Amino acid sequence: MKTLMVTDPQMCTECEACINACKKTYGTARARKTDSIPIFCMHCHPDKAPCRRICPHNAIEVIDGEDGETLIVNEENCILCKLCAIACPIGIISFDKEKKSAEKCTLCLESDNIIPACVEACKDNVLNVFSIEDLQELKNDENLTEELQEAIKTFKSKSN
Repeated sequence: MKTLMVTDPQMCTECEACINACKKTYGTARARKTDSIPIFCMHCHPDKAPCRRICPHNAIEVIDGEDGETLIVNEENCILCKLCAIACPIGIISFDKEKKSAEKCTLCLESDNIIPACVEACKDNVLNVFSIEDLQELKNDENLTEELQEAIKTFKSKSN
């Protein structure tokens, strides 16, 4: 099962609680703040992830957690060449100088957290975690599709 982060940037109040929670959990924030909103790893498919494909020491590995699979950095294999950061389409790979290793978001699958620290910290309900299967089920739900279309019409009429 593939898991990914879904964000609603319009609801973000720029409080940085998600970034601070990640930094508190891992010592290094695995998310970054743009001018207005935080950005997170895109959680590319493991077979297609540019960071994994370019790594000369196979330091970026696939792990299977209870809630899905994700990529993690094997600190012992990482030589800090920074090619993963160059290859990342959004430049979200960070580096821990003390561990001498690259770091990337794993949705906390390697931790004991049931919910990723950033999602738990977000009081504005901006961040959500879904599996691809969950999203496909929502897409196929005709009742939900009609409700979403009506909600989008209402939102657009109020914002004009």
